[in-house]
Amino acid sequence: MEMKIIKNDFILVSEIKPEEMRNYAIFDIGEKLIDKAYNFLRDLEKSYPNFSNWYHGKVVPELRNKSYEREIIIVSSEIENKVEDITPKKKYELTGIAILKKTRTEKKICAFRIHEDYRAQGIGKELFEQCFKFLDTREPVITISSDRIDIFRSFIEKYNFTEKERLKDYYIEGSTEYVYNGYLKN
Repeated sequence: MEMKIIKNDFILVSEIKPEEMRNYAIFDIGEKLIDKAYNFLRDLEKSYPNFSNWYHGKVVPELRNKSYEREIIIVSSEIENKVEDITPKKKYELTGIAILKKTRTEKKICAFRIHEDYRAQGIGKELFEQCFKFLDTREPVITISSDRIDIFRSFIEKYNFTEKERLKDYYIEGSTEYVYNGYLKN
């Protein structure tokens, strides 16, 4: 089966009004979008043991109170499935997510993920560009765990991210957290 991305939409969660949710075929109205984003990222709990608490206790409340210091950017891609002897069918898939923090003192990419089935198709580059636009900088702080560093290597080089810290055992024992373009704030 061949799957081709036709187009990508970048949805800023804080800007969607409930009545507009129906325009995005992959999402249900209301809180399901936030749940869908969490489910897409939930395996990060392995690298970041407090991920669930952070997401539900920090990110979601800040999105709800419209502080505009947190944002989730969702990539919704229109996909064409092509199977031999069958007419192509279009569907929408959640193919990427970024969670951002933008305050007076910190501009940070807190989480970044492209679905493994859709990597190396330009979604990551487009999503980084959307992150830079929201954060108003091309040098945001970003931390990457040692188990994911190889996935990000091409982006680190492409965007000339500068390593500032290596923190051993910072989140979990046996893992190193690489910090680029700034320092982790405790």
